[in-house]
Amino acid sequence: METNFNHEQSLALISEMIQRARNNVKRGSTYSMIYWGYVTAALAIANYVLMHTLADANKSFFIWFLMIPAAVIGVWVERRANRSNLVKTHIDKIAATVWTGFLISYGVAMVVIHVIAGYYEVYQLFTLITPVIVILIGMGQFISACIYRSKLWYAIAALSWTGAIACAFVSVDIQFLILAVTMILGFVIPGHVLNHQARQNHV
Repeated sequence: METNFNHEQSLALISEMIQRARNNVKRGSTYSMIYWGYVTAALAIANYVLMHTLADANKSFFIWFLMIPAAVIGVWVERRANRSNLVKTHIDKIAATVWTGFLISYGVAMVVIHVIAGYYEVYQLFTLITPVIVILIGMGQFISACIYRSKLWYAIAALSWTGAIACAFVSVDIQFLILAVTMILGFVIPGHVLNHQARQNHV
């Protein structure tokens, strides 16, 4: 049976879905956010240290292959978080799709950079990898801010984009430190803040 909604009812339904989606983020999705914040920051700092300690600094980049087992663990973290959400709304699914788009865009960007750098022997293009990652993260955060109507996420997106701009003025090793700071300030701390709010509000 089809139900017709008037304008006020439609707005109320949308507002309810947004509020429920916000609650779902607080209920456990932030654990995945915190996890990836710590993992990425730790690998970025490790890459910085290895660049300054290994005889061949180029070998330091192999540390990022640890992202593969980290991704397997991340799937478990995400599934555990999803089980804590009482109701998964259409807005939740849209938000998840945004980050799926981020992963696809990240993969495509890495392929393009490596192929062009190798084919034309313009290895300076590798300096774009970190700022491109941070730009894409900022895009995902900005779209999430629009979906959840969250001022916090708008601020986080602005922080990420600022970090990407800063990467243009520093060397590759310092870029990794910027990435680490961006992940801590943009993922880990907001994640803990949201969890704290959830406990206070008994969400």
